[in-house]
Amino acid sequence: MLPSVAGGIGHISRTSALARALLRLEPGIEVEFVLDTDRLRPFNIEATARMGFPPTLLPRLNRGNRESIVRAIFGGADVIVDDAARYLLPLKLLVPEAAWVSIAMHPVADELFLDWPLLVQMDAIIWPYVPLVGVPPELDIVKDKLVHTGPFLEVEDVPPKGKARVELGLPVDDPLVVYAPRGFPFGPEFGHRVLGAVYGAAETLRRSGHPGLRLVLLAVADPNDLKDVPGVPDNLPDWVRVEGVVTPAQSLLYTRSADILIGEGTSTVHEGAALGTPLVLVEAPIQEALLLAVRMGQQGAAHVFALPSVDAESFAGAFRAIMDRPGEREAMTVRASALVQSGGGAEAAARLILEVAKRSGSPVSANG
Repeated sequence: MLPSVAGGIGHISRTSALARALLRLEPGIEVEFVLDTDRLRPFNIEATARMGFPPTLLPRLNRGNRESIVRAIFGGADVIVDDAARYLLPLKLLVPEAAWVSIAMHPVADELFLDWPLLVQMDAIIWPYVPLVGVPPELDIVKDKLVHTGPFLEVEDVPPKGKARVELGLPVDDPLVVYAPRGFPFGPEFGHRVLGAVYGAAETLRRSGHPGLRLVLLAVADPNDLKDVPGVPDNLPDWVRVEGVVTPAQSLLYTRSADILIGEGTSTVHEGAALGTPLVLVEAPIQEALLLAVRMGQQGAAHVFALPSVDAESFAGAFRAIMDRPGEREAMTVRASALVQSGGGAEAAARLILEVAKRSGSPVSANG
């Protein structure tokens, strides 16, 4: 697995879900994660390990070390799967026996067009989005390789809200807002504004109508990142709980426990919707997250805000609507859940990878 490691942990969580699906289908399969140190945000090392896959670090390559390092790390691979890291496809020249599958994402700039020489060389391309997001026309050139799996969801075994809160040591009855700043992958201006609005809205509701409300902040690798954020005190009150990078299972427990989930990245939105958790979304500055948020809003499946309209007052209004109008809340969550669950997800992607391995002559084959 070659997940992109230049941003947040969404690519790590998606490839780890795929890895677990592969292990369920083929218990004897070996899955290794490789992180590109040339683009690495260091907290992704811990994130990968916490998801159960201690990573190998790909050093910076040059003409002198390239061949030995690539063959040492990838020489035993039957299939290489990249998640938004297809720029590394030229390494296949040194390990030609390995098949290569790419998990594509919506273009951040114009890379889907500019990367067509890479895309056409893939054995298969996975498109892990809900149908309402659509497929960019730039992928028409590889439509014969494209498999629309839908999101990779692992929500079947998540317990009900009350039990999830007990497992996490959270009060069963207090209103709960959950937000994962995730290292502010969209930049401090975006991240600080959202965090300040979340905190301010929670504080407002505690003063008027919901005195027991609590806030949980997840994926905070360094608590110092929360200091000097406008609108957020450096010494957080006891109604705010701060956690570092948690395991996928723990993350789903927090998502289930939440009365309100703040979403930016696609994985958070997909999981929250699938678990029936009310969503407050901010249009992030990348195409996949922006499209998903906008279209969820158009379908009445979430409260959605463009960044200029994000502040404590606007968030407090959305929080009140969710908490004080149960009929609207239920209708919104039902719509959201229906929108994200289609296509087969991680298991469909895993079966595709095993089929690619079989076609390429690998000894790996799918059970059943």
